[in-house]
Amino acid sequence: MSAKEKFIDRYLNPDKLNLFLGGLKNLDKLSIIGYSEENRPIYGIKIGDGSIKVLIWSQMHGNETTTTKALCRLLELLENPTHRGLISKLTLNIIPQLNPDGAAQYTRLNSNSIDLNRDAVDLSQSESKALSNMFNGFKPDFCFNLHGQRSLYSAGHMGLPATVSLLAPSGGPEGSISSSRSKSMKVIAAVNQALQIDIPGQIGRYDDLFNINCVGDKFSNLGTSTILFEAGHYPNDYNRNITTNYVLKALIDSIKIISSGDYNNYTTDQYFNIPENKNDYCDLLIKGVSIVDQGKEYKNQELVINFKEELESSKINFVPYMIDYADFWTGLSHQSIQIELTEIKNKIVFDKQKPFLQAQSEINKIIK
Repeated sequence: MSAKEKFIDRYLNPDKLNLFLGGLKNLDKLSIIGYSEENRPIYGIKIGDGSIKVLIWSQMHGNETTTTKALCRLLELLENPTHRGLISKLTLNIIPQLNPDGAAQYTRLNSNSIDLNRDAVDLSQSESKALSNMFNGFKPDFCFNLHGQRSLYSAGHMGLPATVSLLAPSGGPEGSISSSRSKSMKVIAAVNQALQIDIPGQIGRYDDLFNINCVGDKFSNLGTSTILFEAGHYPNDYNRNITTNYVLKALIDSIKIISSGDYNNYTTDQYFNIPENKNDYCDLLIKGVSIVDQGKEYKNQELVINFKEELESSKINFVPYMIDYADFWTGLSHQSIQIELTEIKNKIVFDKQKPFLQAQSEINKIIK
């Protein structure tokens, strides 16, 4: 069974991932580069012996699995000798799942409730140290920092859903463009041009606010060309399997453009022309609702619903929560429906703190 068939859910258990990695026969070197705070192994894979060195890590946030699924498909591709020409000039060091404890629990944080992407300076966690040791020993020319973002982001103000977002992190608070950051920007400009063919208008530029505690910002500050990949939402694809296809394409295109050096044919202006991410979407908008809020009734409202991902019995459930309501909500929604067309019949008591389970049947129609 291929990685595409094996990894179709949002939840990616580290044991299942490690079985897959152990079954890859033709890769150069699979090794344990460290252990998590709960003593789970953290695997690294070294591929190729070219002069251009690329360090890739995924799932430092345990609930961001889409880029890991894409990496598994890339590894499968590179197992085939006919595709090894992709990296003939490269050496790749890949960490498929940096935060296996968080992955097991499907949480952003590690087992000590630490955000590993805010631990780049303190290096207080064993997972952070494993990545830092890999970076210092490997001395990469490029870093790919792989993440996932919520379904709420648009590519530009009121734009299409941001299916893939990219960033060349700032190397300092002033946001200057060093030679290493310029390379990252040009690679992203090339990748954006390629992706626009398949998902026009669905590529965003991630916020470049500098934070030295973030790993990508720190590595950029140290003079390494770093690219942030954010896997986002494709319509009706809450398990992110369609998004995985485009993340895989982005990774392959990045490898090709770095290997060839053709990124020098692009400009930093082309990078800045990519629209910046905006938080413009909700998951579900229910129209024509009667809302009771603190004892007062508001008629004919639009109720804003977002889905929270919750792990239960090795499956991710998408649970609705009320976010807001208004006479007319000015944002965008992935789905909207009139209250008369739902099974919700009573007045709705507005409560942000509890799941709005009356909407669960509507969500089940949406989630594929």
